[in-house]
Amino acid sequence: MDAKKIGNRIKLIRKSRGMTQADLAQMVDLTPKYLSNLECGFKLPKFETFISIANALKVDANTLLRDVLDVSTSTASSEISEKLAALPMEEQRKIMRILDVMISEENAKQS
Repeated sequence: MDAKKIGNRIKLIRKSRGMTQADLAQMVDLTPKYLSNLECGFKLPKFETFISIANALKVDANTLLRDVLDVSTSTASSEISEKLAALPMEEQRKIMRILDVMISEENAKQS
């Protein structure tokens, strides 16, 4: 397993949430130094720690592992979810309405 890719994904999502290493470390009861080692790819977290990090970042495990998984069926949807989650709720609603229209139009074309 590629610890560097997992660590980088944790770092990217943490930063997208506006969190510092100290913030996330405190939420999951780790030292900032240990979290830094994870993000740099020097260590792989234990399963329990990995789950705690995913929960604190409010992402699913596949999102954190997508750079190392061979199956990527949910990669695009995970990326979209990440980007949506970083937006204010009103902007999320606007984008969802646009997606609904685009999907309806595509379904109508295929019918």
